[in-house]
Amino acid sequence: MIPVIVGGFAVAAFTLEIMSGAAAAGAGYGMGRKYGRKICEAVDNIDLNVKKMFNKE
Repeated sequence: MIPVIVGGFAVAAFTLEIMSGAAAAGAGYGMGRKYGRKICEAVDNIDLNVKKMFNKE
């Protein structure tokens, strides 16, 4: 009976570890997309503004 209980706790601990890693990966992916898009849009705006400055001449 004791090995079954210990095995159950081991499986639960392993599951918690895997789910924690998956949650961190999902959050990192979501944040990366969000801030990556914002950075990309900001760089695009800078690029457009520089092009507008040179085309005015």
